[in-house]
Amino acid sequence: MNTKNEPEFEEQNVPELCGSRRLLPEEVTLEGEIEEVDGILNFYLACWFDVDQVFGTHVETTENDDWINVYANYDMRTRHVCGVLDVVLHWEDGSDEFYIYKLDEEERMVVLSKMEDYCVQRTGQTLGALCKMYLEPPDHPAMEIRMR
Repeated sequence: MNTKNEPEFEEQNVPELCGSRRLLPEEVTLEGEIEEVDGILNFYLACWFDVDQVFGTHVETTENDDWINVYANYDMRTRHVCGVLDVVLHWEDGSDEFYIYKLDEEERMVVLSKMEDYCVQRTGQTLGALCKMYLEPPDHPAMEIRMR
């Protein structure tokens, strides 16, 4: 299992998380590598906020050693932020559970803006240029095979 960046989950098969409040714009902080998986750019969202309030989990406690990882995804083909955050709940017993958090339109716009800024900061390229690099690799002259 890839513990650094998880693939986007299939929305219809994964339970949705919902806490007592929405994710605030100032809480959206991206960290780490930007991964490309099957036409999706995957960003790790740092959880420097009360995840229990936003996701309805029970990890902000001394009662257990559970933790979560959260990922935001960008579909390079459609040039849109995917409509959910992928949330992996890591239980202290070593097992994992996968959830989604549905983004509202305002959250999607905030995530898009953070992705744009993070791409420039991390790679020196805009989000659009990064997509183009992955989707339209440079042409390479055909390799000539010489028979001896």
